[in-house]
Amino acid sequence: MYQLRQNKTGPLQIFHEIFGDRLSTDNFTQFFTNGVRKGTNTYLLSELYSADRLADVILEEYGVREKLKGNVMLTLPEPEWDVPIFMFQLGGNERQKIALLDISPTLPSIDYGPIVPLFEKYRDRLQMEPSKVEWVNRICSPYLLHCQYDVLDTEVFLEATREYLQVWIDHYYLPGRRLATDAEREQATKAIYTFKEVLHANDPAYGIFARAWGKPVADAFFYLETHHHPALPMPA
Repeated sequence: MYQLRQNKTGPLQIFHEIFGDRLSTDNFTQFFTNGVRKGTNTYLLSELYSADRLADVILEEYGVREKLKGNVMLTLPEPEWDVPIFMFQLGGNERQKIALLDISPTLPSIDYGPIVPLFEKYRDRLQMEPSKVEWVNRICSPYLLHCQYDVLDTEVFLEATREYLQVWIDHYYLPGRRLATDAEREQATKAIYTFKEVLHANDPAYGIFARAWGKPVADAFFYLETHHHPALPMPA
């Protein structure tokens, strides 16, 4: 029987160690569902928090039919702030991984100076080529670390995750400023909306979960991840 608790296992432990004391744990949402189909489980454990300057902090563990499993960490800022998006995913199976690590801009004026040395170090250590996935490139920075179903040294990738997250906190989150003009706020709002729209339009999770659990449950998952301003419309 599952008992309500924070999931601080695996890669999610990194986030809790570095940023966990800033999460609003008095008011947070935990969504858990599991479906069995042909003897295999498809499950999702999603925890959704808020924090100062952030509308959503999404931490997830998932598994799909005993074939794929993984974790997601995503921070979506309030559009009144100049804080960029921190994005992480690591999943797949024993032989092939899908991995994504990025600090995605919400304003074109972002200074990527602090992240460039890390990107170059881990790009070389992981022997990563530039992403060839169009929709990923549309919402990510030039300093994205991306593996699309290939061999990956996960220990090195998690080292990169820890360092990227620390840079995001020290150089972007903590010094973040409240946007002063309507034009800036409109620009940030549009960027966050586009990020959410493109991500969910291309993420197979909704379809997988709808088949595993039924559309109403998949709709609940979608709503929880997208309902804060700027909100996405519900799937048809």
